[in-house]
Amino acid sequence: MYNIAMKKYLVKTIAILFTGFALLSSACATSSSSSSDEDVVLPSSLAVQDTTQAVDMGDFAVTMVRNMKTGWNLGNTFDATSNIDSFNSHNEGLGSLTCWGLPAPKKELFDALAARGFKTVRIPVSWSNHLVDRNYTIDSKWFEKLKTVVDWAIEDGLVVIVNIHHDNCYSDFGSTYGRGFYLSNSSYAESEKFVVRVWEQVGEFFKDYSENVLVFETLNEPRMRKDSHEWNFVPSCSKCREAMNCLNSLNQKAVDTIRKSGGINAKRLIMVPSIAAAPDAALADEFRIPTDPSKCLALATHAYAPYAFAMQKNREGGTASFTAAHKSELDRMFSRLNDKFISKGVPVIMGEYGATNKNNLSAREEWFSYYLNAAKKYNVCCVLWDNNSPNNSDESERFGYINRSTCEWYFPTLIDQIMKVYQ
Repeated sequence: MYNIAMKKYLVKTIAILFTGFALLSSACATSSSSSSDEDVVLPSSLAVQDTTQAVDMGDFAVTMVRNMKTGWNLGNTFDATSNIDSFNSHNEGLGSLTCWGLPAPKKELFDALAARGFKTVRIPVSWSNHLVDRNYTIDSKWFEKLKTVVDWAIEDGLVVIVNIHHDNCYSDFGSTYGRGFYLSNSSYAESEKFVVRVWEQVGEFFKDYSENVLVFETLNEPRMRKDSHEWNFVPSCSKCREAMNCLNSLNQKAVDTIRKSGGINAKRLIMVPSIAAAPDAALADEFRIPTDPSKCLALATHAYAPYAFAMQKNREGGTASFTAAHKSELDRMFSRLNDKFISKGVPVIMGEYGATNKNNLSAREEWFSYYLNAAKKYNVCCVLWDNNSPNNSDESERFGYINRSTCEWYFPTLIDQIMKVYQ
């Protein structure tokens, strides 16, 4: 970057050349003898740009999300932790990658995703179980392993999303070190330390990666875990409003930290969620998109919707049928997101979506087609959640789409429906 003296020298030199040989001696005399700090005014095509100022990347954000098209989640891998409800271990090592029973990721997996037509990969990452000291320093081996996998995806032409994932503590922990974050006033100070330190280090580590291949997501489904309002923001609830205020502040701190971390991060696309990444919570008046000089933000949402079809167990009121009422619900959801965000220049990324396997393949085929066409109408990038478990004993958790070991698809016709939308 040019320092100020060098910038002024270049500006004046260009001006001299531009004004012609007839003025050369006079201009040179002024330049060499004057100590004035006044800049010579030049045509914009010749002016040296001040790269210390934030660049408005709003158009880039919209185009970037449109080009990300359709994606896939490397679920239950870098986000896995053997102590998700206890936070007793601050460094689980690389063994955490497979502690939920999935094989370690391999290059062939990303080859298969790219070959099938996916354009984006979200890599959920947990950090609070990979700390080496009380300054929230992240294990370098964890970073190196993540880098290997990120690079595999990028080599296959995929855009990568990296986030803070399963670091939302199960309870209000006050000032206790190493519990990640929780949305309450009493836990806020320590939560902020954690979020800021993680993004300082992640930003530094990936600062030279092109803005065209790497996206950051501040937090995953931030919420009051194990509270009666864990998944539903209710404006009349004082705890909900407190949680939203904390989240707005944490999102802002994360964005500010990323922007200050140097390199390409000044113009990198950053995804920000509302409570639980729920569309309804994002639509609430209490939610705020952070202030960003670069204007390069996207709303992060998740929607396994309609819930009765996409996730709810049949014995608990769910259904295996995809109905006209369900279609109307999807249309309304995307239309409302468009009205509040997309139409105003804030693109939306559906960081998780999917329909659990209820042995209803034809209905799921119809659902995938309808859901993604509704999303594409507003250029919403949707990223398929995959836990590699198509026949989980829990009916609400059957989100397996590609076999991580063989790289073969469990339900090829579902992937066909996805790709038809983006042909």
